[in-house]
Amino acid sequence: MKTYSNNEINEIYNTYVKINYNNEYYNKYVPAPFHLNNKKWKWEGKDVPRIPAVLAFKEYCEKYNFYFEKVLSFNGANDPEYEYINAKEIINYDYYVDTVNHDLHTLNLKERDFDFIMINQTIEHLYNPILCIENIYKHLKTGGVFYANVPVNNIPHGIEHYYTGITPLGLSLMTKSAGFEILEVGQWGNLEYLKYMFSNNNWGDYTYSNTPFYNDINCPLITWILAKK
Repeated sequence: MKTYSNNEINEIYNTYVKINYNNEYYNKYVPAPFHLNNKKWKWEGKDVPRIPAVLAFKEYCEKYNFYFEKVLSFNGANDPEYEYINAKEIINYDYYVDTVNHDLHTLNLKERDFDFIMINQTIEHLYNPILCIENIYKHLKTGGVFYANVPVNNIPHGIEHYYTGITPLGLSLMTKSAGFEILEVGQWGNLEYLKYMFSNNNWGDYTYSNTPFYNDINCPLITWILAKK
């Protein structure tokens, strides 16, 4: 596994993480952009941290004008981000059909020419996340795109829940260690939601607050990354 010098870590942090630490980023979705709640996946009843991640993904798709020939899905393309993907073909692999070859730790598919692979709210459930991201890398064609979001702070849940959070820098280093070139890193969170989540042992929807999407960098709840092979 690749190791990083202190200077390299600082460069990654300053280039992809710290760049977001400004008032424009904190207030990006204040007032709440309810006009964007216009897809099949409605915000009502959904965990708030997922919403800024989805909106950021929407912006990335527009910024990079993505069109994918062949997309690999692990969950039947149920994630809300798929509503923003322009793809010719989405191929789904069900873990329970083949718990060895479809496991991210031992991923071994016949097809290794995908140009987009996404795993959301998954990395915290992987006991060896860098190995899994390396396996994803191997199944992408050159220039293929990888996207993931993951909690930074979360309620422990389920037996296979190995990490309660991964920081933006941690996600960046994991992804870069797997061989990827980082394109974008983002994060969202705030103290009010953090208190709500742990006080209620539950993930609330946007009704928890009058300003539900204010972004406090000091209280992160979710981070995401866009990278390229």
